[in-house]
Amino acid sequence: MQRQSDKPTIQQSLEDILNKLFCANIHINYAGRTDRGVHALSQVVDFEALKLFDLEVLKRALNALLPADIRVLKAYLVDDNFHSRYSCIFRDYVYIINTADVCMPFLKNYVWHVPKLNISRLKEIKDLFVGKKDFAVFSKTSTGRATNRFVKYIRIKQKGFIVAIFIRSNAFLRGMVRLIVGTMVSYAKEKTTKDEIIRSFNGGKLPLSLLKAPACGLYFKRAIY
Repeated sequence: MQRQSDKPTIQQSLEDILNKLFCANIHINYAGRTDRGVHALSQVVDFEALKLFDLEVLKRALNALLPADIRVLKAYLVDDNFHSRYSCIFRDYVYIINTADVCMPFLKNYVWHVPKLNISRLKEIKDLFVGKKDFAVFSKTSTGRATNRFVKYIRIKQKGFIVAIFIRSNAFLRGMVRLIVGTMVSYAKEKTTKDEIIRSFNGGKLPLSLLKAPACGLYFKRAIY
């Protein structure tokens, strides 16, 4: 999502087009950052501009100029004190896993392929991550930053070979969802134990056997205000 010096990003694409449309230097705020390879189903951004566009015309103009894999779904006028990030009270992510023996090739960039995943064990461990906790070990965040987060729930739904893990939190640390999912899957595949996970919350380290959930299966689902 966010600008990077050496790679094209959604933020850069949006800002470049908004700069042309408004003839101004536009900076966008966004509800949640997404690392490279992570998808977004409903990201929220805001920006300030002196020029007023008809909202439907603005939406059509943006969609005509944006790359085919980026789309504006809705446009609103908001109060001056609204901020996509700081006004947000909860953020939802969903992680998609394919448990089939063979994953169809066209799905490889959109799911994590984990054959024969034990869903019962996955459900057994999920609530260990729910509540207000220090998720320092479950993040790529540099030291010195606050790492306490409140995970409201983790829900698991299965339909055929597709397993969806829904996670809601007031905020997420960098890499937090992928590390949580990777730990849950590691437990489901009996590569780590409940005691090892509990110790990691109490100042320990993540088990070396931990499976890393790839970015391709992760989706920013929505922001709640």
